[in-house]
Amino acid sequence: MIVSDKFMVNSDAERMAAARYATENFAWQAKLDKRDTLRLDLLVEETLGMVKTTLEDFYGQIWFTADGKTCEIHFEATSDMNTGKKQELLSVSSTGKNAAAKGFMAKLGEVISGALHSMGNTMDAYGQQTMDYGIVHTPGTMMPNSEMMTIWTLQTYRDDLKQARHSVDAVDEALDELEKSIVAKIADDVVVGVKGDRIDLVIRKAF
Repeated sequence: MIVSDKFMVNSDAERMAAARYATENFAWQAKLDKRDTLRLDLLVEETLGMVKTTLEDFYGQIWFTADGKTCEIHFEATSDMNTGKKQELLSVSSTGKNAAAKGFMAKLGEVISGALHSMGNTMDAYGQQTMDYGIVHTPGTMMPNSEMMTIWTLQTYRDDLKQARHSVDAVDEALDELEKSIVAKIADDVVVGVKGDRIDLVIRKAF
């Protein structure tokens, strides 16, 4: 088992560049070839881009694990912010309005920002038409010292959309977004978990 060091990332360009360097270093440790290293780099780039767009002045930690050729990208964010900032997280629009998120990664960003906003409440702050799918649990049932609880997975999202595709019009658009998403195509699964005031995004890929 290989576990990389954790390092801080935010919207600063230098920190984003450091994340890409750390990705290549981890790929070398995991003995990934050039093609698989590129795939890993794409997953990290898409993840950081989504987080930057959704959370704006974000900060968090990123690290990697590998068990054989099965790799995981971990991104951790916390809800250590005031109420005003939490309200800002609900918007994915530069106008400050709660515009509907477009694209799979934008909707995944809403899962994260919605969960950060909803700590200790209910997870109903985002995507009433499409992000109702894929939800496993809501963070409102969590105790601060309990173990990490999975609240959303890509596999569940896929399954839920397929079941609803003939009864809900918006599902066809969501399935089309999945087909166009780099992360959804490359990753084996994406898992969002919550523990206390912490959100973990884990992207799994077996190379």
